Amino acid sequence: MRLTEIYGLPFVSITVVFRGRKLKLERVLLDTGSASTLLNADIMQEIGMVPEENDNVDIIRGVGGVEYVYTKYLDSIIVDEAILNNFQVEIGSMDYGMEIDGILGFNFLKQTGSVIDTGEMQLKTNYIN
Repeated sequence: MRLTEIYGLPFVSITVVFRGRKLKLERVLLDTGSASTLLNADIMQEIGMVPEENDNVDIIRGVGGVEYVYTKYLDSIIVDEAILNNFQVEIGSMDYGMEIDGILGFNFLKQTGSVIDTGEMQLKTNYIN
């Protein structure tokens, strides 16, 4: 998958499926320093992903500060040819001062055996469906 450089950072596009509804996210930061994958709450509402009574709520900490998030499981997450089913994500406000749909974190990269090739600006997954 081709990497796009925005704000001097690597971005990819992904597709998420939640309760049968599909959404393509074009501005997803590729972040090896993020333990988990985080999606923008405002955007995820488009496919009916909203906080529910039984969702786990957590606090995450990063360079941007502290943020409250809730946890959901996607039907699937699709990045190029890699498709992971029942994939756990965190949902938050993502008010970072830049337009961003989500963060593709280390949990996805590790599970798919991804390699980031900055010379070719490619994300290569070794995942076989």
